[in-house]
Amino acid sequence: MIVVVAEKPSVARAIHKTLRSNNVKSNVRVFGLRGHVLDYDLKSGYEWGKVDPFKIFQLREFQPIIRDKKSYRDLVNTFKDNLIEELVIATDNDPEGELIGWEIVEIIRNFNSFAKISRMRFNTVSEEELWWAWQNREEGLNWRWVWRAAYRRDFDLITGAAFTRLLTSSVRKKGFKGLISWGSCQIPTLNYIVEREEKIRSFIPTSYWVIVGKFKTSRGEVFEARSSKIENRGEAQSIFDKLKNMKEGVVERYVEEIEVIKRPKPLRTDEMLRDLHKITGVSASNILKIAEELYSNGYISYPRTDTDQWLKGIDFNKIKLTAIKGLGLIYGELPREPKPLNGYRNDGAHPPIYPISPYSRDNTLKWKVWEYIARRFLANVFSIDARILKQRGLIKVGEAILKTSGSKIEEMGFYKIYPYFKPETKSIPKLSVNEKLEVMDLKLVEESTKPPNRLTESELLKLMEKDGIGTDATRAEYPKIIIDRGYAVKNLRIIKPTELGMNLISSLREVDLRLVSPQTRRIIEEYMDMISRGEKKYDEALDETLKIYSTLYRQLESKIHSIADKLAGSAKNV
Repeated sequence: MIVVVAEKPSVARAIHKTLRSNNVKSNVRVFGLRGHVLDYDLKSGYEWGKVDPFKIFQLREFQPIIRDKKSYRDLVNTFKDNLIEELVIATDNDPEGELIGWEIVEIIRNFNSFAKISRMRFNTVSEEELWWAWQNREEGLNWRWVWRAAYRRDFDLITGAAFTRLLTSSVRKKGFKGLISWGSCQIPTLNYIVEREEKIRSFIPTSYWVIVGKFKTSRGEVFEARSSKIENRGEAQSIFDKLKNMKEGVVERYVEEIEVIKRPKPLRTDEMLRDLHKITGVSASNILKIAEELYSNGYISYPRTDTDQWLKGIDFNKIKLTAIKGLGLIYGELPREPKPLNGYRNDGAHPPIYPISPYSRDNTLKWKVWEYIARRFLANVFSIDARILKQRGLIKVGEAILKTSGSKIEEMGFYKIYPYFKPETKSIPKLSVNEKLEVMDLKLVEESTKPPNRLTESELLKLMEKDGIGTDATRAEYPKIIIDRGYAVKNLRIIKPTELGMNLISSLREVDLRLVSPQTRRIIEEYMDMISRGEKKYDEALDETLKIYSTLYRQLESKIHSIADKLAGSAKNV
């Protein structure tokens, strides 16, 4: 018997259907999991309260725990009662999928040490690609990917357990009943939100004055112009008094420039999550779940990718037909020849995200996600760049100079098919140097500087990507985690820290900035990449990075009593 194990039931059904339609012999059984079958925890003797949390840093052996009992039982019964010739791992084509594959291999080795282990690799569940993956099965697993994912899992387990136990046990001694969770990704994520809140709270507005003029051309066109900021009120009033009775202005300068807005590049996970959060207001974690459902059911390609380059041999016209059919467009509305605009990223595992089959228009979130992906593909491959006319002018009134500007779309380009984020434009009249203008109105206006806005989830995700917090596959989880922990709250699209979140970050900063800094976590992501490239082994990566965090733990431990006092009061309000 050949056993095929997929990561999701819907993918298993697609593989089963593909094998049947291609007359594969009947001794093939396809399993569909629900993610990880096994989990790993601290070994016996390291339960909460039984050991000094610092000792967790010395752990290198972990206890497997069955996460999905039904899948485990079904696999064990199959491996135990049947002669398995080959185990085919058909999990997602990424390090986490490779780790799940390793879990299945570990289970079968308890009953069968001679079965051949092979790997199906695919990025869509189309019959064509699944059949190709079946015919071109690789031998064994990508062990670098396995160790990369295992390193991330074990590092997060050790550091999360040690720091969380230290913080929580100390605060509980002060009467708090809950949990003070710490993680090397969630804390830097929270730090961004706290930093923004601190800037808002410490912001002191500064007044300034501008002279605003309303002008009319000889053709009857009306527009406004403004002076530069004047920070001294007396100076502003003096300048205005000299101008307020002026009836005529003169165009001192007028220029027009064309700005080209490049069409979007092939779609990566991070961009998809940021854009769709802006479009729908739905959290990135929920959008990613929807995208994975669309993938599992054959509507889009694999949605976890950091690639914005198209691979050679991709059939753009076939994807185009899928997109226009799903969107209800007319084929002739778009250019016939594909002219994709590629980026510079390639994760070496997955292509950009694109539509595989049409999704019925039902105005659900699934439709909105699919529609965005389809429009993004057409904008990238079968559209042209947009062109914006930028206008700038200087108007002289007496001895004062007022500035005016405007813009208008000269060429819609890709915005015809991809209407998201189209720039707002407002043009001014076409002016000529030395042209005389009627002054319709002049006024002195007092304004003030404004504090920065609180972060949206989309802006937060962009900061996380920039600083290397998490990966394209995990980044969406952390905003939700810090909200669930009571460290922040979300109001519409804005995220604001709670008192607990503010105090936690300020306390950790007082110990060592590395406890909240994205640069510290970035080291972990770099070690993961080194394992993938074969430059570091799992053991040495874990030893070297845990050494950094064990030092930070000792620093935190030395100040834990004062920190617990600070956190206890705010924790009670969560």
